[in-house]
Amino acid sequence: MSGSKSARKIAEASAVDPAVTPPIPLTITRPALLVDGSDQRFRELIGNLMTMSNQLQELRAGLARRLGVSEPEYRVFLAVAQLQGATGIRVSGVAQHLQVTGALVTMIANRLVRLGWIEKASNPADSRQVLLRLTASGIGIMARFQKAPQLVNDELFRDIDAIEFGRFADLVQRIVAGGARALAAAAGQSTQDTSFLPDPKEAP
Repeated sequence: MSGSKSARKIAEASAVDPAVTPPIPLTITRPALLVDGSDQRFRELIGNLMTMSNQLQELRAGLARRLGVSEPEYRVFLAVAQLQGATGIRVSGVAQHLQVTGALVTMIANRLVRLGWIEKASNPADSRQVLLRLTASGIGIMARFQKAPQLVNDELFRDIDAIEFGRFADLVQRIVAGGARALAAAAGQSTQDTSFLPDPKEAP
C-alpha cells in the first residue's frame, strides 16, 4: 500500500468519534413498515416468520414419521385425500396445489401406489388422463390418522379467532405473492456484482 493511501486511511479512522454509535443499516425502505425510521419491528417479523416456517416443517415432518413415510410422501398423500373428490385428481392438480413439478408428484405417487395407499385410474371424461385417488386401505389410514394433524393444527392456531384467521390468511397469501416477486427481482440482480465489497488491493 502506498504511503499516501495509508496516511489517508489513518486520518479517516482517527476522525471517527468512538462515542458516536454508527447508524444501523436499514433492510427495508418502505415508510409504512418503518417505526420512527427504524426497521427493528420489520426484522423481528422476518425472524418470527422464519421461526414459524421451521416449526411448520418440523411439525409436518413429525406427522410424516408417525405414518412411516417421508414428508413429501405425506404431503402428496394428504393432497390426494383432500382433492380427489368422487373420481380422483390429476397429477397436475396435485402439483399445482403443492406448487411443485408434475414429475415430482408422479415419482412420489408411484411410491404411494406401491404402498397400496393410492391408485391410478382412467379419467371418465378423458381416458388418456390418469387420476389419483385413495385406495380402500388409504382411506382407512387417513380416517384413523386424521386426529393427529387436527390436534397439531388446533394447538398451533389456538389463539387466533375467526376474524384474525381471515385477515392472517389474506396477509400470508399476499406475502407469498410478494415472495415470488422478490425471487424474480433477486434473480435479475447480477450474482457477480461485488462493487459493494472493499477492494482487496486497498486492504491494509
